[in-house]
Amino acid sequence: MSNMIPSVLPAQTDVVVIGAGLAGHCAALAAAEAGVDVVLLEKTAMPGGSSVMSAGSFALAGTDLQRSAGIEDSSDRLAEELLKISGGRADPALVRVYVEHQLETYKWLKLSGVLFHGITLSSGTAVPRTHPTNSGQLISTLHSKALKNGRIHFVPQTAAKHLHLGTTGQVNAVEVEGSGGVALMAVRAGVVVASGGFTRNGALIDRYAPGLSIAPAWGGAGNTGDGLLMAAELGAGLADMQFVAGTFGVAINHYPDTSFWAGDELVLRMAMYRGGIAVNLDAKRFADESQSYKKLATQCLQQPKAIAFQIFDQRVMNQSVTNPSVNDLKGAEQMGLVRSAGTLRELAAVLGLDGEQLEATVARYNNFVDAGFDADFQRSTLGGSFGKLVPIDMPPFYALPCSVALLSTYAGLRVNETMQVLRESGEPIARLYAAGEVIGGFHGEGYMSGSALGKAAIFGRLAGRFAAGPAAQQNSAF
Repeated sequence: MSNMIPSVLPAQTDVVVIGAGLAGHCAALAAAEAGVDVVLLEKTAMPGGSSVMSAGSFALAGTDLQRSAGIEDSSDRLAEELLKISGGRADPALVRVYVEHQLETYKWLKLSGVLFHGITLSSGTAVPRTHPTNSGQLISTLHSKALKNGRIHFVPQTAAKHLHLGTTGQVNAVEVEGSGGVALMAVRAGVVVASGGFTRNGALIDRYAPGLSIAPAWGGAGNTGDGLLMAAELGAGLADMQFVAGTFGVAINHYPDTSFWAGDELVLRMAMYRGGIAVNLDAKRFADESQSYKKLATQCLQQPKAIAFQIFDQRVMNQSVTNPSVNDLKGAEQMGLVRSAGTLRELAAVLGLDGEQLEATVARYNNFVDAGFDADFQRSTLGGSFGKLVPIDMPPFYALPCSVALLSTYAGLRVNETMQVLRESGEPIARLYAAGEVIGGFHGEGYMSGSALGKAAIFGRLAGRFAAGPAAQQNSAF
């Protein structure tokens, strides 16, 4: 290994942030706002990672947008539901930190120039609390702010390879590799691992979620588990690895041809949370459609050929909005992903399904809606615990052929409430912090829509502030 630092890198800095997605940008900006110098590393050519590919939603409670929409919500209710949807697996300390800092983080994002577009209902919430943004605008706004900050040095196409401990057991250097070679960069205060998940690492998927090996992998091109593996070399503990799951609702781009069903772009749409149902190739329902799309994904993988169809009507199509993109049903129709017909039998013919069975399935569901009880799957809401069921009876009728893809892992490094990475023993690794998709312990076995970007921003800012050191924390505006 060369001792020469590549010319684009300083020989040393206060804080190194590994990964330039949402968590990385929030960490870098928070550390810089606390008064220290920061190097923001990104191993690919462009910032954004999985964040810029996401639907762009935040799970927030008690905001001005909710109040304007007449929606009553609170941090306590948000915390209760985060714990509930996790199956009781979420670390209560992390949930507490999330809800304590969510409103100030929301205000900070808005002051930074991030635009929010109303309120919508998504999975895992009792009331509409999904705050949509445009993910491209989100990242470009924060990246521009970082580039203008004189304390932040952004270095693309440069990968962190290893973390180094000093004689006192503190992380004191990062081994990096870029166009100028491989070298050590000294760190005076701390390192924040914000390198994303491991959707692009087939070996890790085979190890922790072998049932998902058949699912197309999405996420940032750099999401190969680098940060997780680097921290594991130092003895870091892991959390939630057994809960890695796919996402239901990813369109089959060329149905009925499923040989390359994901195509060049993965398009995620969720008509089931607006009032649609999901049926399999036998034209039969197979799940409570109000569940988290992580749980729906597991059930979809058990269906013939792992294929499903979201069936809905004009009442649901009329609810289409461009943000968040998961609700852009009209856009999916314009892309040729949604099929339509004047009757359910005609729709079944378009899909190659049994028309009589599809009619019977929808009629049975509509009878449950009228009776107020779903005897087959006990569905009682549109999504989570919110929304009254509606019949599927307003033509024309629509179908989205869909399946499961691995969009994120949401499992990884164990951290405490100050975002310090913990060893398997529970002891913190000095000067090592983490935020974003690389951490575990927050989602558990379920997932609330918008909580991934929420935790990336909230925990990213915390990680950056604490990595900056005790003296810098006193100067932080967090």
